[in-house]
Amino acid sequence: MMPAQAGTGIGPRARLPVAPLPGRRWVRQAGQVIVGLLLAGLAAAAVWVLLAVVVAALAGGLGPHFPGPPLHPVPVPNPAPAPPGS
Repeated sequence: MMPAQAGTGIGPRARLPVAPLPGRRWVRQAGQVIVGLLLAGLAAAAVWVLLAVVVAALAGGLGPHFPGPPLHPVPVPNPAPAPPGS
């Protein structure tokens, strides 16, 4: 027996009448539509990310990858020091 029903004399499996939820039918339907759209958007975003990961993996990863060490810029000589007293 549930604690709330302990002193009421109502059995644990008694079918009690349930009041309908307040509100109009169209409000409940609109809520269901909004939840459905949110779930559809979440599923579309997950598919988009999964597709991007698969394409990146097939293309060899993200960003350019060159064989060997990274390229270095061409060294530029330092300018001549200024003469003293200038």
